[in-house]
Amino acid sequence: MNFEVFLFLLFMSLVSFAVGVIVWVAIVRYFGRGTQTAKILSYVLIPVLVMAFNFLIIVAGKWRYLVGCIPLALIIGYCLYYRFGNHGTYIEPQAKPESDFQRRESSKSRRIRESRERRAAKREQARHGKPQEKTE
Repeated sequence: MNFEVFLFLLFMSLVSFAVGVIVWVAIVRYFGRGTQTAKILSYVLIPVLVMAFNFLIIVAGKWRYLVGCIPLALIIGYCLYYRFGNHGTYIEPQAKPESDFQRRESSKSRRIRESRERRAAKREQARHGKPQEKTE
């Protein structure tokens, strides 16, 4: 087997993965994550655009490696931007929920919590050598 063919196939695999990631990021950015539209577009656009870009690389002739490096450079740019350009954060902080809804505490949970608090208070008093107080 020709070694150049193996390297070209390896290069095409990396480029295909990079194009798939770029298309997925664009779909998530514009249509949201987990929406029905995003799912359908992911199933349709990712394979179509990967195959189209692979065809473009094959047709490019002597410039095929330069054309193939474009998506790899974009992925490297994404990584550098989110590492250094976005204040060093990979993930945006979650927005605070609009309501301060809290679930009602069940009687069993309340008993367990109160028992835990009593034991912690007794341990704290024993540690400091204070006499224990009766709680009712």
